[in-house]
Amino acid sequence: MKKFIILEDSIGQRIDKFLCEKFDISFVISQKIIRQKKLKVNGSRVDANYRLEDEDEITLYTELVDRIVRVKKKPFLSPEKIKKFDSYIIYEDEGMAAIDKPSGLAVQGGSGIQFCVDDFASAKGWSLVHRLDKDTSGVLLLAKNKETSKKLLEGFKNKTINKTYEAYIYGSLNKDEGVISIPLKKKAVRGIEKVYPDVEEGKEAVTKFKVLARYEDYSLVELKPITGRTHQLRVHMKEMGCPIINDIKYGGRKVARADVGSNMCLHAKTIEVDGKYINSQLSLDY
Repeated sequence: MKKFIILEDSIGQRIDKFLCEKFDISFVISQKIIRQKKLKVNGSRVDANYRLEDEDEITLYTELVDRIVRVKKKPFLSPEKIKKFDSYIIYEDEGMAAIDKPSGLAVQGGSGIQFCVDDFASAKGWSLVHRLDKDTSGVLLLAKNKETSKKLLEGFKNKTINKTYEAYIYGSLNKDEGVISIPLKKKAVRGIEKVYPDVEEGKEAVTKFKVLARYEDYSLVELKPITGRTHQLRVHMKEMGCPIINDIKYGGRKVARADVGSNMCLHAKTIEVDGKYINSQLSLDY
Protein backbone atom coordinates (compact mmCIF):
# COMPACT_ATOMS: atom_id res chain seq x y z
CA MET A 1 0.00 0.00 0.00
CA LYS A 2 1.15 3.57 -0.65
CA LYS A 3 -0.06 6.50 1.48
CA PHE A 4 -0.44 10.19 0.74
CA ILE A 5 -1.05 12.99 3.22
CA ILE A 6 -2.95 15.80 1.57
CA LEU A 7 -1.61 19.35 1.55
CA GLU A 8 -3.73 22.15 3.02
CA ASP A 9 -4.86 23.60 -0.29
CA SER A 10 -6.41 20.23 -1.25
CA ILE A 11 -8.87 20.42 1.66
CA GLY A 12 -12.41 20.54 0.29
CA GLN A 13 -11.39 19.07 -3.09
CA ARG A 14 -13.25 16.06 -4.48
CA ILE A 15 -11.25 12.84 -4.23
CA ASP A 16 -11.65 12.09 -7.95
CA LYS A 17 -10.26 15.50 -8.90
CA PHE A 18 -7.39 15.07 -6.42
CA LEU A 19 -6.38 11.85 -8.18
CA CYS A 20 -6.56 13.58 -11.58
CA GLU A 21 -4.18 16.31 -10.44
CA LYS A 22 -1.90 13.99 -8.44
CA PHE A 23 -1.31 11.54 -11.28
CA ASP A 24 -2.33 13.62 -14.32
CA ILE A 25 -5.04 11.11 -15.28
CA SER A 26 -8.57 11.50 -16.66
CA PHE A 27 -11.76 11.65 -14.58
CA VAL A 28 -12.81 8.33 -16.13
CA ILE A 29 -9.71 6.59 -14.79
CA SER A 30 -9.87 8.28 -11.38
CA GLN A 31 -13.53 7.30 -10.91
CA LYS A 32 -12.75 3.75 -12.05
CA ILE A 33 -10.06 3.51 -9.34
CA ILE A 34 -12.58 4.59 -6.72
CA ARG A 35 -15.40 2.42 -8.09
CA GLN A 36 -13.16 -0.68 -8.07
CA LYS A 37 -12.29 0.03 -4.41
CA LYS A 38 -8.57 0.47 -5.09
CA LEU A 39 -8.43 3.45 -2.75
CA LYS A 40 -9.21 4.20 0.91
CA VAL A 41 -9.45 7.42 2.91
CA ASN A 42 -8.58 6.96 6.59
CA GLY A 43 -8.96 3.21 6.11
CA SER A 44 -12.46 3.38 4.63
CA ARG A 45 -13.95 3.22 1.13
CA VAL A 46 -15.34 6.49 -0.21
CA ASP A 47 -17.45 7.63 -3.16
CA ALA A 48 -16.06 9.75 -6.01
CA ASN A 49 -17.80 12.85 -4.65
CA TYR A 50 -16.08 12.62 -1.26
CA ARG A 51 -14.41 15.92 -0.34
CA LEU A 52 -11.03 15.83 1.37
CA GLU A 53 -10.80 17.00 4.96
CA ASP A 54 -7.97 18.13 7.21
CA GLU A 55 -5.64 15.26 8.24
CA ASP A 56 -7.14 12.81 5.70
CA GLU A 57 -4.78 9.99 4.75
CA ILE A 58 -5.24 8.48 1.29
CA THR A 59 -4.13 4.89 0.67
CA LEU A 60 -3.66 3.35 -2.79
CA TYR A 61 -2.49 -0.12 -3.74
CA THR A 62 1.21 0.21 -4.58
CA GLU A 63 0.93 -1.84 -7.78
CA LEU A 64 -1.84 0.50 -8.96
CA VAL A 65 0.32 3.55 -8.32
CA ASP A 66 3.20 1.96 -10.22
CA ARG A 67 0.85 1.16 -13.13
CA ILE A 68 -0.42 4.75 -13.23
CA VAL A 69 3.10 6.12 -13.22
CA ARG A 70 4.12 3.80 -16.06
CA VAL A 71 1.15 4.87 -18.15
CA LYS A 72 1.87 8.51 -17.39
CA LYS A 73 5.42 8.06 -18.73
CA LYS A 74 7.58 10.22 -16.53
CA PRO A 75 9.48 12.87 -18.48
CA PHE A 76 13.10 12.20 -19.34
CA LEU A 77 15.30 14.32 -17.10
CA SER A 78 18.58 14.88 -18.87
CA PRO A 79 21.77 15.62 -16.89
CA GLU A 80 21.46 19.21 -18.12
CA LYS A 81 17.93 19.53 -16.71
CA ILE A 82 18.99 17.98 -13.39
CA LYS A 83 21.93 20.39 -13.24
CA LYS A 84 19.60 23.31 -13.93
CA PHE A 85 17.28 22.19 -11.14
CA ASP A 86 20.23 21.76 -8.77
CA SER A 87 21.16 25.38 -9.44
CA TYR A 88 17.86 26.39 -7.83
CA ILE A 89 18.86 24.85 -4.47
CA ILE A 90 19.62 27.59 -1.92
CA TYR A 91 19.63 25.51 1.27
CA GLU A 92 20.16 21.86 2.12
CA ASP A 93 20.65 19.75 5.24
CA GLU A 94 20.16 16.06 6.03
CA GLY A 95 16.38 16.35 6.22
CA MET A 96 15.26 19.05 3.81
CA ALA A 97 16.18 21.25 0.90
CA ALA A 98 14.91 24.64 -0.25
CA ILE A 99 14.85 25.83 -3.84
CA ASP A 100 14.43 29.27 -5.36
CA LYS A 101 11.61 28.44 -7.76
CA PRO A 102 11.49 30.70 -10.81
CA SER A 103 8.18 32.03 -12.09
CA GLY A 104 6.77 29.73 -14.78
CA LEU A 105 7.99 26.45 -13.26
CA ALA A 106 5.02 24.36 -12.08
CA VAL A 107 5.27 22.61 -8.73
CA GLN A 108 3.11 19.66 -9.79
CA GLY A 109 2.22 18.13 -13.14
CA GLY A 110 -0.96 18.65 -15.11
CA SER A 111 -2.34 19.26 -18.57
CA GLY A 112 0.25 20.98 -20.77
CA ILE A 113 3.03 20.72 -18.14
CA GLN A 114 6.18 19.00 -19.42
CA PHE A 115 8.36 19.30 -16.35
CA CYS A 116 7.61 20.24 -12.76
CA VAL A 117 9.34 20.43 -9.39
CA ASP A 118 7.70 17.15 -8.36
CA ASP A 119 9.42 15.34 -11.25
CA PHE A 120 12.85 16.51 -10.14
CA ALA A 121 12.10 15.91 -6.46
CA SER A 122 10.88 12.37 -7.16
CA ALA A 123 14.06 11.64 -9.11
CA LYS A 124 16.01 12.51 -5.96
CA GLY A 125 13.69 10.64 -3.61
CA TRP A 126 12.40 13.92 -2.11
CA SER A 127 8.80 14.99 -1.61
CA LEU A 128 6.67 18.12 -1.68
CA VAL A 129 5.37 19.54 1.61
CA HIS A 130 3.72 22.71 0.28
CA ARG A 131 3.15 24.51 -3.00
CA LEU A 132 3.60 27.75 -4.87
CA ASP A 133 1.50 28.73 -7.86
CA LYS A 134 3.23 28.18 -11.20
CA ASP A 135 3.63 31.94 -11.71
CA THR A 136 4.76 32.66 -8.13
CA SER A 137 8.52 32.65 -7.60
CA GLY A 138 10.61 32.14 -4.48
CA VAL A 139 11.40 29.76 -1.65
CA LEU A 140 9.91 26.26 -1.78
CA LEU A 141 10.70 23.54 0.78
CA LEU A 142 11.22 19.86 -0.05
CA ALA A 143 11.53 16.97 2.40
CA LYS A 144 14.30 14.42 1.93
CA ASN A 145 12.79 11.71 4.16
CA LYS A 146 9.50 10.67 5.76
CA GLU A 147 10.38 11.98 9.21
CA THR A 148 11.14 15.47 7.92
CA SER A 149 8.08 15.40 5.65
CA LYS A 150 5.84 14.69 8.64
CA LYS A 151 7.55 17.38 10.73
CA LEU A 152 7.23 20.04 8.02
CA LEU A 153 3.60 19.16 7.26
CA GLU A 154 2.81 19.51 10.97
CA GLY A 155 4.69 22.82 11.01
CA PHE A 156 2.56 24.24 8.20
CA LYS A 157 -0.60 22.92 9.84
CA ASN A 158 0.29 24.31 13.29
CA LYS A 159 1.50 27.61 11.79
CA THR A 160 4.99 27.29 13.27
CA ILE A 161 6.52 27.72 9.81
CA ASN A 162 6.27 31.36 8.76
CA LYS A 163 6.28 32.61 5.17
CA THR A 164 6.86 36.16 3.97
CA TYR A 165 6.02 37.31 0.44
CA GLU A 166 6.55 40.50 -1.50
CA ALA A 167 4.24 41.72 -4.23
CA TYR A 168 3.73 44.65 -6.55
CA ILE A 169 0.06 45.60 -6.40
CA TYR A 170 -2.15 47.78 -8.57
CA GLY A 171 -2.96 51.09 -6.88
CA SER A 172 -2.41 51.79 -3.19
CA LEU A 173 -3.77 50.42 0.09
CA ASN A 174 -5.45 52.85 2.47
CA LYS A 175 -3.32 51.87 5.48
CA ASP A 176 0.43 51.29 5.83
CA GLU A 177 -0.11 47.97 7.60
CA GLY A 178 -2.89 45.80 8.94
CA VAL A 179 -4.63 42.42 8.87
CA ILE A 180 -7.02 41.08 6.22
CA SER A 181 -9.51 38.44 7.39
CA ILE A 182 -11.79 37.28 4.57
CA PRO A 183 -13.04 33.64 4.44
CA LEU A 184 -12.41 31.97 1.08
CA LYS A 185 -13.92 29.11 -0.89
CA LYS A 186 -13.13 27.44 -4.21
CA LYS A 187 -16.00 27.66 -6.69
CA ALA A 188 -16.49 26.77 -10.33
CA VAL A 189 -18.24 29.56 -12.21
CA ARG A 190 -19.03 28.97 -15.90
CA GLY A 191 -16.64 26.03 -15.84
CA ILE A 192 -13.71 28.02 -14.46
CA GLU A 193 -12.52 27.23 -10.92
CA LYS A 194 -11.46 30.24 -8.88
CA VAL A 195 -11.37 31.27 -5.24
CA TYR A 196 -14.01 33.66 -3.95
CA PRO A 197 -14.85 35.37 -0.65
CA ASP A 198 -17.57 33.42 1.18
CA VAL A 199 -18.50 34.55 4.69
CA GLU A 200 -21.02 31.74 5.23
CA GLU A 201 -19.24 28.67 3.84
CA GLY A 202 -15.66 29.82 3.27
CA LYS A 203 -12.66 28.71 5.32
CA GLU A 204 -10.83 31.18 7.55
CA ALA A 205 -8.14 33.10 5.66
CA VAL A 206 -5.94 35.69 7.36
CA THR A 207 -3.13 37.80 5.88
CA LYS A 208 -0.90 40.44 7.46
CA PHE A 209 0.24 43.23 5.13
CA LYS A 210 2.72 46.08 5.24
CA VAL A 211 3.31 48.72 2.57
CA LEU A 212 7.02 48.93 1.74
CA ALA A 213 6.85 51.60 -0.98
CA ARG A 214 4.25 53.63 -2.85
CA TYR A 215 4.67 54.70 -6.49
CA GLU A 216 2.50 56.63 -8.91
CA ASP A 217 0.02 53.89 -9.77
CA TYR A 218 1.30 50.79 -7.94
CA SER A 219 2.82 49.76 -4.60
CA LEU A 220 5.29 47.28 -3.13
CA VAL A 221 3.88 45.32 -0.19
CA GLU A 222 5.01 42.66 2.25
CA LEU A 223 2.45 39.89 2.80
CA LYS A 224 2.46 37.29 5.58
CA PRO A 225 -0.18 34.55 5.27
CA ILE A 226 -1.32 33.33 8.68
CA THR A 227 -3.41 30.65 6.99
CA GLY A 228 -2.52 28.85 3.78
CA ARG A 229 -5.56 28.85 1.54
CA THR A 230 -5.34 28.43 -2.23
CA HIS A 231 -4.70 31.80 -3.95
CA GLN A 232 -5.16 33.52 -0.58
CA LEU A 233 -2.80 36.44 -1.16
CA ARG A 234 -4.04 36.99 -4.69
CA VAL A 235 -7.72 37.09 -3.68
CA HIS A 236 -7.12 39.16 -0.55
CA MET A 237 -5.29 41.82 -2.55
CA LYS A 238 -8.05 41.79 -5.16
CA GLU A 239 -10.69 42.22 -2.44
CA MET A 240 -8.75 45.20 -1.07
CA GLY A 241 -9.03 46.82 -4.48
CA CYS A 242 -5.33 46.32 -5.24
CA PRO A 243 -4.84 43.09 -7.25
CA ILE A 244 -1.32 41.84 -7.87
CA ILE A 245 0.38 43.17 -11.00
CA ASN A 246 0.12 40.70 -13.92
CA ASP A 247 -2.37 38.50 -12.05
CA ILE A 248 -4.84 38.54 -14.92
CA LYS A 249 -6.96 35.74 -13.40
CA TYR A 250 -8.04 37.90 -10.46
CA GLY A 251 -7.18 41.42 -11.56
CA GLY A 252 -8.20 41.42 -15.20
CA ARG A 253 -6.41 43.19 -18.05
CA LYS A 254 -6.00 46.42 -16.09
CA VAL A 255 -3.17 44.88 -14.01
CA ALA A 256 -1.12 43.79 -17.04
CA ARG A 257 2.20 45.64 -17.06
CA ALA A 258 4.42 44.98 -20.06
CA ASP A 259 7.17 47.12 -18.54
CA VAL A 260 7.75 44.49 -15.82
CA GLY A 261 7.33 41.52 -18.16
CA SER A 262 4.68 38.82 -18.07
CA ASN A 263 5.50 37.29 -14.67
CA MET A 264 2.96 37.63 -11.89
CA CYS A 265 4.55 39.97 -9.34
CA LEU A 266 4.23 37.71 -6.29
CA HIS A 267 7.40 36.38 -4.69
CA ALA A 268 7.99 34.05 -1.72
CA LYS A 269 10.80 36.02 -0.10
CA THR A 270 11.48 34.15 3.14
CA ILE A 271 10.52 30.99 5.03
CA GLU A 272 11.28 30.60 8.74
CA VAL A 273 11.69 27.01 9.99
CA ASP A 274 12.71 26.33 13.60
CA GLY A 275 14.16 29.82 13.92
CA LYS A 276 16.17 29.47 10.70
CA TYR A 277 15.43 32.02 7.98
CA ILE A 278 15.80 30.79 4.40
CA ASN A 279 15.91 33.80 2.10
CA SER A 280 15.27 33.88 -1.63
CA GLN A 281 18.15 35.07 -3.77
CA LEU A 282 15.74 36.17 -6.49
CA SER A 283 13.66 39.34 -6.44
CA LEU A 284 10.49 40.72 -7.95
CA ASP A 285 12.66 42.41 -10.56
CA TYR A 286 13.76 38.97 -11.82
